[in-house]
Amino acid sequence: MIKDRRYTGNIIYIDFYAKETFKDYPAKESLTMTLVTDGKWDFDLNRHNYKINAPFILCLNESDHIAIKNSGNYAAKTFVFRPTFINRSLTPETIIDNTFENTELMHDKNLINIFMQRNDNYHGMMFLDAPSALQVNSWLSIIGGECLSQSDGRWTCRLRKYLLQILFLLEDSFLALCNNSTAAKEPIDYALDYIRSNYNLGLTLEGISKYVGVNRTTLNHLCKQKTEMTLMQYLKDYRLKIAKETLSHTNLTLSEISLSCGFNYESYFVKVFTEGCGMSPSEYRKQFRG
Repeated sequence: MIKDRRYTGNIIYIDFYAKETFKDYPAKESLTMTLVTDGKWDFDLNRHNYKINAPFILCLNESDHIAIKNSGNYAAKTFVFRPTFINRSLTPETIIDNTFENTELMHDKNLINIFMQRNDNYHGMMFLDAPSALQVNSWLSIIGGECLSQSDGRWTCRLRKYLLQILFLLEDSFLALCNNSTAAKEPIDYALDYIRSNYNLGLTLEGISKYVGVNRTTLNHLCKQKTEMTLMQYLKDYRLKIAKETLSHTNLTLSEISLSCGFNYESYFVKVFTEGCGMSPSEYRKQFRG
């Protein structure tokens, strides 16, 4: 576990491994997220064999079992954390009892289902497309850098923010696997994946259309069929979703949040957030953090 060396002196129940060795793996009493970016792999995970190429991600709990037979030359990095790092109410007892009456607590509990739930299609491993793998790799690298440098008093806030962003990026794929959805991806699926990987950038309808190879009109039509929103409405909604989680779980400033969510100016972020959520970002933070 890591000690907050420069500020509080507290022990933070997290760890980061830039080069995962898979020794004493997965971590005990914690959740283990490992991004594998290179190598040809042969391993057993929870009695299921995989012979695959990177990139993929492992989201494991201490009860999972993995036996690696071959990985060749590989690259993998790991972030380990306890659920209480997301929300201090997520203790082992409350997770087992699953009796959350507060909607926000239940939502936070659902965020870690990717580490806990298993079915015939999901055993703790998910493939990643190239944009998603690059984005998760970037966020994990930032997490690793913050664990090492502890750059200022809000370093743990930034870790939570990037962890939440990774979980949101993985969420739809995880839910599809849990719902036994094996249908081939359509152009709109690639477009939505692209948004979830790059929402913090200056995305445009034209740029996303070129990325997926579908004209703007058709892509908007497909988006409305799937989400009941246009593509740009979906982008704004997703940015606000990330912003709300960051407001709820961190002490980052509005300026820091607005930039990290793809809004160039804090004033514009406040305007869009207030219009979309019926209250200002500051009011939202106060309401949901007490």
